[in-house]
Amino acid sequence: MSLTVKQIESAKFASGPERLSDGHGLYLRLFSGGRKSFVFRTQPGAGAVTWITLGSYPEMGLKDAREKANIIRGLFADGKTVADVRELLSGKEQPLPSSSRRKRRSQPAGMTGKAGAPKPATPTFQEMARTWFEMKKPGLRNAKHVTQNWNTIATYMFPDIGSKPIDEIKLPEIVDTIAPIWRLKHETARRTLGRTKEIFALAKIRGYRDDNPADFDPKIALGAVRTVRRHHGSLPPERVPEFWDWLQTVPCEPTLRYATMLLLLTAKRSKETRHAEWDFFDFNTGVWTTPERLMKMHRSHRVPMSRQAIRAVIEMRPLSGHEKLVFAKPRNRSGALCENAIRNLAIRFEPGITAHGFRASFRTWARQQKRFTRDTMEFALAHEPDDLEAAYQREDLLEERVELMQDWADYVTGGRDPIGLFPGTIQS
Repeated sequence: MSLTVKQIESAKFASGPERLSDGHGLYLRLFSGGRKSFVFRTQPGAGAVTWITLGSYPEMGLKDAREKANIIRGLFADGKTVADVRELLSGKEQPLPSSSRRKRRSQPAGMTGKAGAPKPATPTFQEMARTWFEMKKPGLRNAKHVTQNWNTIATYMFPDIGSKPIDEIKLPEIVDTIAPIWRLKHETARRTLGRTKEIFALAKIRGYRDDNPADFDPKIALGAVRTVRRHHGSLPPERVPEFWDWLQTVPCEPTLRYATMLLLLTAKRSKETRHAEWDFFDFNTGVWTTPERLMKMHRSHRVPMSRQAIRAVIEMRPLSGHEKLVFAKPRNRSGALCENAIRNLAIRFEPGITAHGFRASFRTWARQQKRFTRDTMEFALAHEPDDLEAAYQREDLLEERVELMQDWADYVTGGRDPIGLFPGTIQS
């Protein structure tokens, strides 16, 4: 889990790990004298671990540390060595003054002020964006994030400034480019501005300019926007048994029916359910283990399955027992149920609810029971503890969650097993 400013400010030496992870190689290091600094962890060629100091906190903020860490990851991906990165960070490779760059561009192609020396061409914003994207892409979680990172820049920034040299773009141009979508598509605008800031930060590190024209307070430049946080639509717990009864007989494909049942009974995320493989299930112990590659927080997750959840999976054997995926759809590109299949089924029962919303229903019901600890409920949902908690919490409380998941299933189903695969049959 990523660090927060509150965690950084409250962290103290000897009260936990010496280095607190923010993810993707960025750490906060704690010193005995109270000093704190951001460091970057790298392991060139799978050799010895090397730490690169980025700056002291609070002189360097968390946001700036993340930006610098992201650029460093890109430099390593670009073939730079630890020595190269440290030299760039130390400022020994100073960026050229703007006047020098203008003079250099006015000279004949292929020449600089020094006779015979090759002239490094100043890239356009679009060219620098491409370099930034290729460096950032390996660290993105999935194809959706890859597409979003590039498309926002290409759609909203390239038409106005894409063809301009990276060192000639001014702050007012960035403001004017973002302004049309700042209120209309605020979240998109905010993310686009953040990515634009990263592109100019890379240009600064590579010596193409001395400042970052995208580094400004958007609330001052563009105005504050009042936003309302929207949660995933969900059913109140008292209506979940009604949904379960409806799910037994609603006309739909069996694969979709049983996938929805399993998601509901286990409080798992849609992706984890739709891409579940037969090998993930141990029917002897009744445990479903999802590997880290399918988990949002990239950490494997075990679920103690209720009797009803096990039955929902077993009912799929005649349909997909010969396939890799339990809820296989060979005709789909992914080989699994499509992303919105469960949601589209759920809104047939109640418009506005989502597959993810059933996790909220489960969490609300569990809290109302007043019998289960917060940690038990959070591990059931695969929510990650912060780094300070994780340093001391080494188990996943599987045994404690057995009762929780069976009680939830009994509440949802009224104690009955799911309807059988063949119409009109319900397991006893």
